[in-house]
Amino acid sequence: MSLTREHTQEDLSVAYISAVAAKAGFDCVPFGKHDYGVDLQIIPIEVGEDNRRYPDGIPLLIQAKASQNFHIDENNILYDLKTRNYNILVKERKGYPYILVLYCMPANENNWLKVEDDSTILKHNGYWKSLLGEPESGNTQSVRIAIPREQKFTESALKSIMVKIQEEEDL
Repeated sequence: MSLTREHTQEDLSVAYISAVAAKAGFDCVPFGKHDYGVDLQIIPIEVGEDNRRYPDGIPLLIQAKASQNFHIDENNILYDLKTRNYNILVKERKGYPYILVLYCMPANENNWLKVEDDSTILKHNGYWKSLLGEPESGNTQSVRIAIPREQKFTESALKSIMVKIQEEEDL
């Protein structure tokens, strides 16, 4: 017995996001036990005068997606996001910044993860996008979104996102 292909993709997406968050110095935790369109939250960690660490600041909510069904053009990653998920991401939430992270995976699942003696490699990359302010969609199936290729979900990108949300700037 094994996980479904979709569940394996989801788990690898969460692993990718968690690894980036850990390297950037943030806590990454699952969000709730129900499917409300939020998978993870990234929590800023501060160091107190007593040298203890504690959560402090505005958390970032993430809807994590993983797929090999994406297209790349000169400037963007194009992905068909289910309408339900899209409409969740476009709504404004007080105090809860929210982004999509799309982990783009190779078509061949044998290339998704490589574990060697000196390295562990998750193939391809994740890209992030805030859809806040976009119009809701009445589509029945999906909405094609374009994620700029320069919005790779990396350690430095996450640090920049977290600074912006602490300063209450738009993403």
